[in-house]
Amino acid sequence: MIESGDVFGLLAALLCLSAVAAALETTPVGRRISGVGFVLVGALAASHFGVIPRSAPLYDAIWTYLVPFAIALFLLKADLVKVFVEGGRVLIGFAIGGVGAAAGALLGALLLDLGPNEPAIAAVFSATYIGGSLNFVAVAEAVRFDQSSELAAALAIDNILGTGFIIFINLIAGWALLQRLYPWRSESVWGAADSPGGEIGTSVTLPNLLSAIAVASVVVAVSGFAAARLGLDRYTLLFITVLMTAVATVGRTFVARLRGEDMIAMIFMYLFFAIIGAGADIGGMLSAAPEMFMIVLMIFAAHLVVLFAAGAVLKLNYAELIVASLACITGPPVAAAIAILMKWRNLVAPGILTGILGYVVGNFAGVGIFKLLGGSLQ
Repeated sequence: MIESGDVFGLLAALLCLSAVAAALETTPVGRRISGVGFVLVGALAASHFGVIPRSAPLYDAIWTYLVPFAIALFLLKADLVKVFVEGGRVLIGFAIGGVGAAAGALLGALLLDLGPNEPAIAAVFSATYIGGSLNFVAVAEAVRFDQSSELAAALAIDNILGTGFIIFINLIAGWALLQRLYPWRSESVWGAADSPGGEIGTSVTLPNLLSAIAVASVVVAVSGFAAARLGLDRYTLLFITVLMTAVATVGRTFVARLRGEDMIAMIFMYLFFAIIGAGADIGGMLSAAPEMFMIVLMIFAAHLVVLFAAGAVLKLNYAELIVASLACITGPPVAAAIAILMKWRNLVAPGILTGILGYVVGNFAGVGIFKLLGGSLQ
């Protein structure tokens, strides 16, 4: 009912949905599901029934402008030493999860009848679930799957099941059982942050809130300019991460006085998850071959089994495993967003860094699996 060009109407709908999701999170049931789960499902349902569009210029603006800004805000008090320490552990989890995803793709190709495009289908899904959607497009072009009639169905499956994976991981992130099974050093992921709600109610003032926003905006602007000048636009989040971490470390005395930036970042992230849910194409997924649906589920299952089994052996904690999994399967923006909303301050930068590494290795993994399954690039 709301047109894609109705910016204010669409923004009002997304903000209302986010407000309801945040309110539901305060209920006993909501604490088990979290606001992210509510906003994803709510936006998915709203777009499926035609209340809001699946794509709109506003969605692009949120992705392009608000997500980098939110990440910069939350990194404002990043501890450089802890970032590197925790980053190493998340990187281990990411590598293990990537191996699991690749194994799932190979297993799916061996057990399922995916037709003549089997090597290409396994390649594009393994690439996107080790890197991200950028890798899906790049590998699809490399293996000539971009000319296949199955491309639209594959994209729809990637979209809707990827959204489902985010909801599932968000659900298990709050499980007490998971926290008991993987407790090692879990207190370190919270960093020095207090509850954002506590900050807002007591010590936030307009000058220090505006100062936090100003610092973050300068970092985003400089990072975007540097990335564009170097021809590395796709790595703008990496520039933001490095520069903001440096600012937070060098200017720790100044940034320690700032308050309220976490809450602003979380509002932006609720909008981000709303547009992810809105973009999920249920109809496109249902029209696809069930074998294509199954290979994605096998990739997810193998990824999680390998990651959590190895995590128990290597003593990675539940938060590190969650962020590593999201960095692998969904990419850096979602990994960082979940870390922000779960208040795992010291895992925001590692989630971005490992997710960006996935962009680098995802193409090689996808093409390698394509060749291994007998595909030809000629």
